[in-house]
Amino acid sequence: MTIPDWYTGSDHTGEVAEGIEKLIASMDAHEAGHDDIRSARDLLAIEDEINWKAFLLTLVGTIHYDLEEYGEATEVLESALGFYKPYLKTFDEVLSVYCQASYTSGLLRYEKEQYADAIPCFLRCLPYLHEVYDDAYVGDIYTLLNICLGLTDDAAGALVFAEAAAYTRKYDCESMENLMVAYYSSGDQTKAVEVFHALSERCQEVDNFERILDFARQNLGEIGVVN
Repeated sequence: MTIPDWYTGSDHTGEVAEGIEKLIASMDAHEAGHDDIRSARDLLAIEDEINWKAFLLTLVGTIHYDLEEYGEATEVLESALGFYKPYLKTFDEVLSVYCQASYTSGLLRYEKEQYADAIPCFLRCLPYLHEVYDDAYVGDIYTLLNICLGLTDDAAGALVFAEAAAYTRKYDCESMENLMVAYYSSGDQTKAVEVFHALSERCQEVDNFERILDFARQNLGEIGVVN
C-alpha cells in the first residue's frame, strides 16, 4: 500500500493514512458517526507517533462535537491538546487539526460561559492562525478572544489584545469596535472617543454601526454622537 506524502506518522503499512482519508471524507460529507469513532480508535492502537495520535484523537473529539455530544467532545479534545508536541517536526503536518481542536475546545467553554477557561484554548493557535485559516475564521477567533477577555474583567489584557488584533486585522470595522470598547473599559475615554470618530468615518455602512452608535451614546457622552 502506498504511503501518501502528507502522512509522516509511524505506520508503514498505509493502514493509518488510508483510515484517516476515509474518516475525513465521512466528516466532510457530514456522515461521520460512532462507527467512525471506533475506526479512529482502532487506528490509535496502530499509530505510535505522538502528534499523529493526537490528530486521530482530535478527529474523535470533533465527531463527538458534530454529533452534539458536547461532554464527550470536551473530554476528548482536552486530552488531545495535552498530547500535541509543537517542537516536533511532525507538528507542521497536523497543524490545522491542532488549531481546530483548540478552537472547538474554546468554543465549548465559551458556550458554557466559562470565559476564563476559553481564553487559553483560543490563544493556543494564535501564532498559526494565518497559516491555516482564512480571514473570516481568524476574525471570529479574535472576536471571541476579545469578548472573553472583556467578560473576565481583565481590562488591561483585553486592551493589549485589542490593540494587537486591530493592527493584525488592518483596523477593520469589527476590530476597531473592539478597540473602542477596550479603551473605554480600561478607563481611557479620550482614546475610545478617537476610535469612535474613526469608526464614524469608515464604517457607517456596516450592518452593526447602530450598535456602535448606541455604545457611543450610552458610554461616551455627547461627543460620541454622530450628527
